[in-house]
Amino acid sequence: MSLEITILDEKQEIKQIAFEALNDYEVRQALLAQVIRCELMNERSSIAHTKNRGEVRGGGKKPWKQKGTGRARHGSIRSPLWVGGGVTFGPRNERNWHRKINSSARLSALKSILKDRLNHNAVYQLPVTFDYPKTKQAVEIVNKLSEVTKLKSKRLMVIYTTADKPSLAGFPNTEVQMINASHLKIHKLANAESYILTPKALEILESRISA
Repeated sequence: MSLEITILDEKQEIKQIAFEALNDYEVRQALLAQVIRCELMNERSSIAHTKNRGEVRGGGKKPWKQKGTGRARHGSIRSPLWVGGGVTFGPRNERNWHRKINSSARLSALKSILKDRLNHNAVYQLPVTFDYPKTKQAVEIVNKLSEVTKLKSKRLMVIYTTADKPSLAGFPNTEVQMINASHLKIHKLANAESYILTPKALEILESRISA
């Protein structure tokens, strides 16, 4: 079964065969979920940090003598038992959340997310010659596509190349997500339900999944 994408032509609806390498490819949901989870963990950083009793200030002197005061014995005011003392088993910023993602797994995840969107007819392409320098022009095409897909604009994603960026100057002022085809993130692709590709971005994606 050939996979088709819709070209956003103002005069007529044009469909084009694309991503022929994915014709017999099966979506791997478990692998896709694993890659997304690893990407999110790689973007995570440990911020919360507490000091233990060896790092807080003070406490060099024994608060009172060992015996004869009638009070409990203490060796330092920086004990976790004291207010202002060290924290026992508190969060530390030394934890490493990074998870390795094999290139083959990342490629399989990319194929899976593209095949899923193609199966739902949720991949569109801009015409060979396009120019949306103003927000008004970008809003018009976004609203038109939102009516067709029944999706909010924030669920649409424009996949472009660096050379396409000047012609898409109107899109950053809309709620549409944008991502460079050379720096794809699987979890960001999964967050969008419909893709709008530029012709050059389509070439990059097809060459990547065919490699």
